[in-house]
Amino acid sequence: MSSKILVIDDELLILNTVEKALTRVGYSVAKAQNMEELYVALMKAPFDLMITDLHMEEETSENIILRVKQTSPAIRVLLMSGGSYRADADNFIEKPFKLEELREKVRVYLNESS
Repeated sequence: MSSKILVIDDELLILNTVEKALTRVGYSVAKAQNMEELYVALMKAPFDLMITDLHMEEETSENIILRVKQTSPAIRVLLMSGGSYRADADNFIEKPFKLEELREKVRVYLNESS
């Protein structure tokens, strides 16, 4: 069974690009652009991995993570951001990123072999 991934970003282009990149390699992807869509997506929980933008307009990433962990307590979290935020953490990917870089990060983070 493929891993279930929840992608959250308020930029529609990023959201759709990540969804396509991951579904093409066999992942089941739910996406949310805002809190309303997040609540709908959570009906498909539990998820194995959440990929979320650090800078959302409606809500903080911390609150989003807490909300998702209520339905998927063991979820792994991969953060993404562009602009002023920089991190070397294993659970971070900087925008813009190459699709293969994203796929590899997801494979590693889910402990899957390529």
